[in-house]
Amino acid sequence: MTKLRIAGLVLIAGSALSLALHFLDVPEELYRWLYHHLLSGLDVPEDPSTRTVDAVRIVSLTGGILELVAGIALLIVDWVRRR
Repeated sequence: MTKLRIAGLVLIAGSALSLALHFLDVPEELYRWLYHHLLSGLDVPEDPSTRTVDAVRIVSLTGGILELVAGIALLIVDWVRRR
């Protein structure tokens, strides 16, 4: 298995997890936990607003979609290189 194929499959697996969490309507507490841990050490409010939680949710969805696109692109490049 080539490194491109492995990277593509890992990206697709990551996107599957991100998209599954989004479409299963993850509880808001998980997004609040991510907010606190990703921004720890920064000067941010202790309790995020609803808009901030929505922004984290949108970034998570966008990241999952981009991971899927990048993973598929890497698999296509690997397939073309093998031909």
